[in-house]
Formats: sequence, structure tokens, C-alpha cells
Amino acid sequence: MTVTQKFEEKYRKMKDKSLIFASDFAEYNQEYIGDLLAAYMKDGRLVRLANGVYLKTTVTRFGPVYPSPTEIAEAIARRDHAQVLMSGLAAENYFGLSTQVPMKVVFLTSGSARKLTVGNTEIEFKRGVPRNFAFRDRTMATLCQALKSIGNGHVTEEQRGVLMRFLSEYVKEHAIDEDIKLMPQWIQRLLNEIIKEVEK
Repeated sequence: MTVTQKFEEKYRKMKDKSLIFASDFAEYNQEYIGDLLAAYMKDGRLVRLANGVYLKTTVTRFGPVYPSPTEIAEAIARRDHAQVLMSGLAAENYFGLSTQVPMKVVFLTSGSARKLTVGNTEIEFKRGVPRNFAFRDRTMATLCQALKSIGNGHVTEEQRGVLMRFLSEYVKEHAIDEDIKLMPQWIQRLLNEIIKEVEK
């Protein structure tokens, strides 16, 4: 089987909205692989997101159909054997602490820093310190990032209500005490106060 045939076979087996990496074909001549990728981009079967990162996409009359930023981030993390964690406004939005839809989605990563553009959305990977990934519960790690984004002293009563509704259900099925201890002190105080209220 030729390189072209192997490439075509891999492409056929890929689901729509999945990523393909130039490094998937590291054992072959990279110039030749680059030409193949360019040919697939030219006829619309692949979209280049960043250096060495491509997307198999379905093009509709409304344009290309992209996976979510989280799906892309997790695919890259799997490839790099790294961890990723949503942060900033995207994390706020995830919990309903903000209604703003970010045009730039930031992930902390234990891998390499990079930026990608997917449609009208920019995805940025920033190097995170190990403490960010020390949480047992990924949801709590993301909640910590959301609250850091809001900032100490800036949590509104409306946002506090959102946290109460979320925690009233979440603490019933998840042990989060150890994860709360990893958070900044002001977030620890806030969450512990809310948990006491919902457990009354």
C-alpha cells in the first residue's frame, strides 16, 4: 500500500469534525505528506487549524461544521499526552456565571503553548502550573478557574445564586472537600459558606 493509499484509508475512517495531525505520518517523507495535506485542503476535505493540525470537516451551505473548542482541545491533549483545563470567560460561561460567549477560548495546558483559529473563534493554550491539574475532580478545577476569572470581591448575588444551585446538586454525589483545599483562600471561604447554606 502506498503512502497516498494509507493516507486516504485513514481519512475515510475518520469521523467528521475529527482532527488529523501531520505527526500521525511521522515515518513518511514530511514534504510528501505536506503535499497530500495541501491537496486535501485545496478540495475542501481538510481545514488547517494550526501548524501540523488539520480538521476533517463537512461543508454545508452555512460553511464548515466545526467541533467545539473543548473537543479540539481534548483531541490535541490526547495527541500530546497532556492535560487541558478550560479557564477565563469560557469557564464562567460553562457554569452559567456569565452569559457572554467568548470569541477567544483559553485553556491551561501541561503541554505546549499555542494558538489556533477555528471559524470565528480563537483557541489559546497557555502553560499552567502543576497545581492547576492537581484536582481529583475536573469540574471543580474548572470552577476554580471560573471564579479566578471573576476575581475576589466581584462575585455578584446573581452569580452566588448560580453557585448555590450548582453545588446543592453536585455535593450530593461528589466528594469535593479535598479539591476545595487546593483553591485560593477567598474561593475556599466562598464555596464553604455556600455549601453550609445548601446543607441546612
